[in-house]
Amino acid sequence: MHKVGKPKNVFESEMPGFEIEGLLREAIGLKVTSIGKPIIDRAVQRRMRALALDNQDTYVEILKSSAVELRYLTEEVVIPETWFFRDREPFRAMTQYLVSNWAPRHSNSIFKVLSVPCSTGEEPYSIAMSILGAGWPPEKFSVHAVDISHRCITRAKEGIYTENSFRGSDLIYRSRYFQKHPKHYILKDYIREKVHFHTGNILNKAFMKELGFFDVIFFRNVLIYFDTHSKKQAIDTLCEILNNDGMVIVGHAEANLLSSFPFVPAPYQQAFAFYRKPKQVVYVERKNKKTVISPSSQQKKTYTKKHFPTPQKPKNKIPDLGLAHSLANKGELKKARIICQEYIDRYGPSAQAFFLLGIIHEAANDADQAEKLFRKTLYLDPNHEEALIFLLLLTQKKDDDTESRILKKRIARVQGEKATLQHNDQSHTAVEPNKTLLNDNADS
Repeated sequence: MHKVGKPKNVFESEMPGFEIEGLLREAIGLKVTSIGKPIIDRAVQRRMRALALDNQDTYVEILKSSAVELRYLTEEVVIPETWFFRDREPFRAMTQYLVSNWAPRHSNSIFKVLSVPCSTGEEPYSIAMSILGAGWPPEKFSVHAVDISHRCITRAKEGIYTENSFRGSDLIYRSRYFQKHPKHYILKDYIREKVHFHTGNILNKAFMKELGFFDVIFFRNVLIYFDTHSKKQAIDTLCEILNNDGMVIVGHAEANLLSSFPFVPAPYQQAFAFYRKPKQVVYVERKNKKTVISPSSQQKKTYTKKHFPTPQKPKNKIPDLGLAHSLANKGELKKARIICQEYIDRYGPSAQAFFLLGIIHEAANDADQAEKLFRKTLYLDPNHEEALIFLLLLTQKKDDDTESRILKKRIARVQGEKATLQHNDQSHTAVEPNKTLLNDNADS
């Protein structure tokens, strides 16, 4: 007579799944609802078949004790989908920042860029091609690339790509930087050697800090898959490895996520680039002296008035919004604001000038004036996506649900129109910009 065991109830049968989700959340910060439980379940089934297991409890025990198996499961869940120069504007913004902003202040330094996650290498190689294409000397820059997937890093180092990695109508770079073979394209060595690949996790702060400091960080379309704790952890790490005057570039769906952190938008349209927020300085009048108090150090330094000469307005000098942008980036908000206002006084209303002024006032914590300026920007350019996004952030802070809904619809419409235009220029179906997709349809 066979002994009949007690059947598991529903809660007990779901426990292995909960444990696996918890292990993935702890390992890579994955928010399960961002991809759906069925995707994870199918990834688990693939790994169980590979190990010839039919008991999920047994697999959970292996997963708990084996870092290697956890990595294999992660790679089943994290499937790359990317291509070269996906979204051109971030690369244009990077080279413009390099030539106009960074270079004049770092003549003897190496320009360092980080791509994380780098997937199979298309983004970091696009970064290297962009910098070389701008005429920058190869010995004066370096690109580092990080991904949690060992499989992706291995493919990236090989530098061998199929037609699927080349999309859009502008493929001039392909004939310049690749060698054509019957079934694939091989990246030329001098491009491949400019990128240093690392297998690692953005949530491992010690590992990320070992890479050093960076002037530009590409961190696109990752935060949307993280839980709240992991988002904060990742952004805190970025703050620590980003140089004081550096720039971080995120995906369009993540721009609003940086509002709670010390970042302000950089004036590069459609790039979704951010600078570190300038530290505020408090001036205290004391007879013939001014005391400058830095909130970070709380140390006092005294300067006589002769160190603060009143700037003389140059005669007939054309107001330069590029200079205003550079000054704002260095925290010289008053000078930047004067240039923008002079530009408007001379040339009339300008969406670009109003938007930059809005950023300046937002950095100075003048939300009311920033809101007015973003509205002026939208009056002149109703499809100005960055102005819409930051106006949305301001209305959300005021708990204005009605206008927030209206702005969300406008943003969705603008993004939809942009996606349609991009789709018309592409021979393949468009997906989210250069992200590590979490998919369920790859068994390789």
